[in-house]
Amino acid sequence: MRSFLTAVLCLVAIVGAAIAVPAFWVNERVVDRDGFSETVAPLADYAQVQQLIADEITSQVGMAAPLVPSALVQPLADAYTRGGEFPKDFAEVMNQQHDWLFKEATPEDAGRVMSLDLTPMVNRVLSEQGLGAIQVEGPIEVPLSDSAQAGLEAGRYHQLGDQIGYIAFGAVIAAIVATLGALIFARRRGLVLLAVGFGIVIGGVLTWLLGEWARRRAQDEVGGAEGSAREVADLMVDKVVDNMQNVGLIAVGAGVALAAIGLLISALLERRR
Repeated sequence: MRSFLTAVLCLVAIVGAAIAVPAFWVNERVVDRDGFSETVAPLADYAQVQQLIADEITSQVGMAAPLVPSALVQPLADAYTRGGEFPKDFAEVMNQQHDWLFKEATPEDAGRVMSLDLTPMVNRVLSEQGLGAIQVEGPIEVPLSDSAQAGLEAGRYHQLGDQIGYIAFGAVIAAIVATLGALIFARRRGLVLLAVGFGIVIGGVLTWLLGEWARRRAQDEVGGAEGSAREVADLMVDKVVDNMQNVGLIAVGAGVALAAIGLLISALLERRR
């Protein structure tokens, strides 16, 4: 009976650890607003992103205020995206995208497709460079898809985000409780650590594979965007997925290390009993 109970607890620990690694990462780095902002914030320092946004601002100003020459706006936009205010504005735009997908859609936004709102950036360029007298009517939005079927409509992931949170914390609690229970009942605790390490390895591999799937899915979703919006979206997707896959590799390494420790304990210490 004791061995059967230990085996069941080890199985629960393996499954819990395998689910917890990817689910917890998604919850903390995608569903959580602050975690998502922290993940994508370094993009504001990328020269490519700065140039893409500067070009888009110039283009949007040209369409909204055709009397303002591009030759005047472009250097101002370039200076802005390389300045100290741009990272904060960029983070705010990214947070808006997050809220658009993960907060419940308002009646006004229901069915609408996500877009980059460049209004604050355009207004800052005009006001800080002495062109505040020029009025540009907002909002200045660049769509990230040409169809709501792409999966970027307002509130698309509101319920899913809540579900992922429950799954992540439930899996973590299940893995911890099952591991502690198995350690209490097991005669060879090293094998328990080996089993949990194996579960973490599985979780790491699933996290890496999920990242590859998410990259393809996200690229399909922004496939309808054009120009700078598409390129910025692709860079954002790559940044998030790279972080996810790096965490997956770290989890694999940690799981292998824990499994090796458990195997050593079992082989060198517990067999002598």
